[in-house]
Parts: sequence; C-alpha cells; structure tokens
Amino acid sequence: MIDYLSGIAEAHEVDPLLFVLIYLVSTGPFLLVSGWLFHHIRKQRPLALLTFIWALCYTAPYLYVLAVGRDLPLWVYGMVALLIIGGLWLAARGLMRRLYRADNR
Repeated sequence: MIDYLSGIAEAHEVDPLLFVLIYLVSTGPFLLVSGWLFHHIRKQRPLALLTFIWALCYTAPYLYVLAVGRDLPLWVYGMVALLIIGGLWLAARGLMRRLYRADNR
C-alpha cells in the first residue's frame, strides 16, 4: 500500500512527507488561533483577520497539494474541497458550541 501511495505521490509531484510536515506544523497555530478567536468572539472584537488566519492554518496542507500537484484527477479536487468545507464547518461548529456553553455558565 505504501509503495502504491508513493507511486501516486511521485506521479503527481506531491511530497507526502512535506504534506505531513505542513499538517503537523499548522496544527499548533490552528489551535492557538482557535482559542484567540474564541476570546475575540466573547469580547465582540473584530474577527476578519483571525478568521482568515484560522482558515489558512486549517487548509495549508490541502493548499499545498493543489498548488504543487500536477495532473491531479478531478476526484482529488472534489475530495480536497470536501475536506476543506467539512473540516472548517466542523471546527466552526465546535467553536460556536464552546462559545454557547461559556455564555450560559
């Protein structure tokens, strides 16, 4: 299976180790910005820049695949779109639930 996936990655010029590295490196800032965003929501401060950074931290590895990948099949674009939309929706829903619980205490 690893050989198969390595072959696909090589054929499309995507480095899987770099993808994982970007994913791991962007997770810390994503969590940090999530907390900062939560704080700004509670204090009713501007959210535009934080929301942009928050979304960028989440989408960074997928943006790498889209930017570097060559001759990607159409289903890859669809899968990346689903991962980005679904993941951001779940993260936003979790953030809003946390905010709702904090306001009702």
